[in-house]
Amino acid sequence: MDRRQFIALSAATTGSSIALAGCLGSSGDESESSEDTTTGDRESNDTDSEADQPEPEGGDGEPYYHYDLEVHDKREAGQPVWVDQNGRVYGRDGPRVLVSDDWWQTTEVLYSFDGKRDGNVQTIIVPDNGRVIAAVGGRSEEGGKVELINKDRTDSETLYQFDYGRVSNSMGHVAYEDIIVISCYKLSDYEAGDHGNEVILSTDGGKSFEKVLEPSVNSTEAANNHIHDVEYDPYAERIWVAVGDHGNSQLYWSGDLGKSWSEIDDRGDITMVTQVAAFKDCVVLGSDGTPEGILRWERDGPNDVPEEADDFERVHVEIETDPDDDVMQMYARRRWHIREDLETGRELCLMPFGYSPMNDSAEDSVVLASVDGDEWYELYRTETREILLTNVMGPLSMDGDRRTIVSDSNQGDGYQIDATVPKFWE
Repeated sequence: MDRRQFIALSAATTGSSIALAGCLGSSGDESESSEDTTTGDRESNDTDSEADQPEPEGGDGEPYYHYDLEVHDKREAGQPVWVDQNGRVYGRDGPRVLVSDDWWQTTEVLYSFDGKRDGNVQTIIVPDNGRVIAAVGGRSEEGGKVELINKDRTDSETLYQFDYGRVSNSMGHVAYEDIIVISCYKLSDYEAGDHGNEVILSTDGGKSFEKVLEPSVNSTEAANNHIHDVEYDPYAERIWVAVGDHGNSQLYWSGDLGKSWSEIDDRGDITMVTQVAAFKDCVVLGSDGTPEGILRWERDGPNDVPEEADDFERVHVEIETDPDDDVMQMYARRRWHIREDLETGRELCLMPFGYSPMNDSAEDSVVLASVDGDEWYELYRTETREILLTNVMGPLSMDGDRRTIVSDSNQGDGYQIDATVPKFWE
């Protein structure tokens, strides 16, 4: 089974006004933030007849709303960031790498960077070969490191150190088979010439990494020159890279594993995006501004490339926000994408949108899901500032129990829900 995990940055909720992802601050009081007000029907059995399915709501440029995550449990339990192909959940706690074999009900310490300079764990990546790769540090002046933890869990090897910045848990890293793409992220320091703008690549399943892209500064009027997201597109055997902000924004792609790069229009012509997801028949971008939602380019075969920024329909699917508020309310966080058959395009992508902390009035977070990049379903929504959607992990397959954890693994103590993804595609 061909399988692909999207990690980047960050993910967790959607649907109705159920509370969800991790707590901003320290709240986590379910009496105020976790009341389930969902009224729509849920599909709990794959064999339900068509007569039992909910009536379609939405479409015509907005998500469908007639399915919701089936929530089994809600808890405040730290910071999970990755699920491997065997259902083992990995997380972080300061310098410690945590692991769980029961979907984060209980955890144990796998490894600790305690005592090492700037050793706090930012995220963990575990490709299908089982290697445990930890991104640590990078919040101080020293650039973050990519560490490979040895099989005995007694030591680690530094595979790469960024000049500046860190790996984000909510965007900017992806693994597909032996291909791993990682970028760094941090606010730019133009005066010092420091930017979180390196992209590194492994083609050997995480044994080694090399730098393949470092976009130069186009505009010092823009807030930053840093990487927002990376994607490996197995349909076209192509790497995609989204860069921000504003006048420095760009969409790059490479069909030769980073040896050469193409870009779309002039720098700044593409709107800011924080997620890139490649489907069989299209490539979609998760927005980082208004209107919030999904941009989409429909491609004619794997060798097709976009010719201009306007090839991405903006916005293909728009998330419902306050119509009287014209500032950014939420932006795309770390998606989860599985591909079970490249030939037929059988795949499933979940993409969270968390509210923007820069907007004092923003509070909603949602999770969108799609099997084709065209039709999107809003499966969960939280309407409280106490919860910031950052990360989604699972399901591992489009069949079976379709278990997922949606989590705020970037704020406070971390809050998760354990849920089932409804089979909305049949």
